[in-house]
Amino acid sequence: MDRANEQVQIYVNHYQDLDRAKRDPKFVYGLGNNQEYVGLHPPRGAEPKGILYPRAGVLGGCVSHNALIWILPHRSDWDHIANITGDASWSATSMEQYIDKVYEWLHVEPTDPTIVLEDLALAQQLCTGAAEQGVGIDPLSAMTGLGQLLVEDPNDYRNPARDSTEGFFQIPMIMQNGARRSVRYRAPFQSSFSHQLTRILQVRERILDTIAAGHPLTLKTDTFVTRVLFDESGCQPKATGVEYLEGAYLYKASPLSSGSRGTPGTVHASKEVILSGGAFNTVQMLKLSGVGPRSELERFNISVVRDLRGVGSNLQDRYEIPVNVKHTRDFRLLDGCTFDAKENDACYAQWAENPYLLAQKGPYATNGLAAAMVVRSDFASTPDTDLFIFGGPINFVGYYPQWGDAAVVDHKHFSWYALKAHTRNTAGTVKLRSADPLEPPLVHFNYFDTGTTAGDADELDLQAMVQAVNISRRALSRYHEYDFLGGSAFEEERPGTQAVSEGDLEEYVKDNAWGHHASCTNPIGADDDPMAVLDSRFRVRGVAGLRVVDASVFPRIPGVFIQAPIYIISEKAASVIVDAWK
Repeated sequence: MDRANEQVQIYVNHYQDLDRAKRDPKFVYGLGNNQEYVGLHPPRGAEPKGILYPRAGVLGGCVSHNALIWILPHRSDWDHIANITGDASWSATSMEQYIDKVYEWLHVEPTDPTIVLEDLALAQQLCTGAAEQGVGIDPLSAMTGLGQLLVEDPNDYRNPARDSTEGFFQIPMIMQNGARRSVRYRAPFQSSFSHQLTRILQVRERILDTIAAGHPLTLKTDTFVTRVLFDESGCQPKATGVEYLEGAYLYKASPLSSGSRGTPGTVHASKEVILSGGAFNTVQMLKLSGVGPRSELERFNISVVRDLRGVGSNLQDRYEIPVNVKHTRDFRLLDGCTFDAKENDACYAQWAENPYLLAQKGPYATNGLAAAMVVRSDFASTPDTDLFIFGGPINFVGYYPQWGDAAVVDHKHFSWYALKAHTRNTAGTVKLRSADPLEPPLVHFNYFDTGTTAGDADELDLQAMVQAVNISRRALSRYHEYDFLGGSAFEEERPGTQAVSEGDLEEYVKDNAWGHHASCTNPIGADDDPMAVLDSRFRVRGVAGLRVVDASVFPRIPGVFIQAPIYIISEKAASVIVDAWK
């Protein structure tokens, strides 16, 4: 399905050393005329662009195009904020009320576990993950062990042992009856062969429901905020509104950008301004508004409203790395799946025309990732688990133009993907490229040894990722113990059989890892922390009437997936703001 009109394509740098960055096979080059090359051998004259970091250009942001995975953060993530700020309302116990508030409107459920019975060759791969985690080791009990684990909930936050519990678990997702749920999700187009589709897609949507209920919320799409307005006549600058440009595809990061500047407009705030542009764009808005490091603002002739050194620093992300194999036969579950929702897409028809019962909706009622190995690595920084290794019949190797099409071009691949929680690297930055608000910022993640190295932080994260690769390989090595399930032979494509030594795997991780949970660039912090951008009530320091509520507020990247923490802090922010104006 063509998603170009929904994308914002920001190119980032994992390494600022261009020669080193180019060792990533996902590195993108511009060829002119909107053509691009991806790979290790660009043609002469190709212009380096970097690593694609796709963002969603839709209402609701990236939660409307993500992989649906819903994993609650660890208690230590909340307690850390409480400890550094001295604000007990951030303690894990206090934050439970906001988890409950999210669950009042957000439905979460796992993939229907009976779907694995539709493809025993796929079940065979999942059994190896269960066996690697100590369940179903006896091949005769493999399916029983797998079935038991896939009904366990890894989000039982009232279980005191939950954060440190290792094992093999289902993957909870933000969906209901096999359809995505979110703050706002633009439903797929209706198909002529589906008479039930309209009824199926009548699911509640948080933002639209709020408007429909008569609450005073005005929604403007095709509107790009460029700057926060301040009244500087008093003793402290006060945010009074925002300037914006109105028009479709104005941001130059949009593949459909025509260079139009749009129509300017202004909105004035009666009480305060709340920015929720994310880890990249909220930073950009603040800096263009005169809030940020003085030296950077003056370099672009931006009048300084408030010198805040921490704006755009502390950028954090997770590391993710795959082990991909290719089977000699297709996975039966994917027969008829073209992944484009067109008339010949048999899997789409199956999803649209059947009830969510005993896998009748088929593979489109899942994100393709049924289960995960949850592990505490030998290099973890806390007692919490820090590796989430999830598997599925897909050939995803990271982000680059048309990555989605490439990931499902055949139905023979299976992959284990390792995600590193509690990464230690805090050295990433988001900086202005220019004073043009339509120009994307410069994003440097500064991976591994080019980032935070104190206390061997980079080496510890690297070794955890190498351990994750070895865990994935051990699981794959057990595949033929379950041959009675009928699976086919496979060959490892990544890292590949040539990657044998620890050094080989370290190089593989450094050159191929990616992330997609950018956060922490406007961190909450202590009053005496010169790098803290926000106080514990989401207020921008040194100015009045301005708050930030998005992934940028975290001082340390939370948990395993970023979606759940964002929803939870949003509920907390709503409560804080309402209380402030009672």
